[in-house]
Amino acid sequence: MADGKESHEMKRTEIKPNSLLGAILPVSGVLEIQNDMMATYFVASNHWRSLLIIGQSQVQRNGLLFQAALTHASLGKQVMCVMTKEFTRIPPTTHGLPNMEPGNMVNITFKYCQEMKSLSELLISFCSTQNELLPDVLVVNSLNEYKRSKLLLSGTQYASILSLLSETVEYIGRRKQTTVLLYVSLSLALTQEEQKTWIDLVKQWTHELWILEGNANRLVCGRIQVQFTVLGSNMFLKTVSEID
Repeated sequence: MADGKESHEMKRTEIKPNSLLGAILPVSGVLEIQNDMMATYFVASNHWRSLLIIGQSQVQRNGLLFQAALTHASLGKQVMCVMTKEFTRIPPTTHGLPNMEPGNMVNITFKYCQEMKSLSELLISFCSTQNELLPDVLVVNSLNEYKRSKLLLSGTQYASILSLLSETVEYIGRRKQTTVLLYVSLSLALTQEEQKTWIDLVKQWTHELWILEGNANRLVCGRIQVQFTVLGSNMFLKTVSEID
């Protein structure tokens, strides 16, 4: 391969439908996702599932999470998308998956929080929200843009915010007696050594952590890599492979 990584394309029978990535790209079958979440009762709860995407490309991150919202909305789920501001342009969506039809958009609610305080207040407000008004899917876009101060947030602070999001989603799931899904994206400018330490920390609070590699249109989770391409307003899945 051009980037020097050896891989082999996974057979369809090797891919399992347990990955939340299936709402973003048309991966079929079973993805053997490994995580390093803490072995607690909360983590083992079947009332929540989560996926975190870390990457520099805002266009790709916006498109990937917006596609998750559209896919779940098309299934009749109530989706809440939390962002700091409105999209300046419509994000790309995945070819072959649900798109911006009126029937899908009616199930998506957009909330805008410019600071971490307003995001926390939104989460707390769910405690007094009627069950039928609670979201089935919570999408939090570009977590790094929510300002707490002029200083950059540390890995520990991000882990704290992710734990609050996770606990809130699990709480909603218990109230609704269902599995509520959480999708989060963020961008970090870290060295490779800093990234490894940071990732090891936040892995404790997410079921799936996918790294969006630069402008390579590639998502990596452990030994699995998913290659896609972006052409105009569409994203296309290319290959799913395993890194040797």
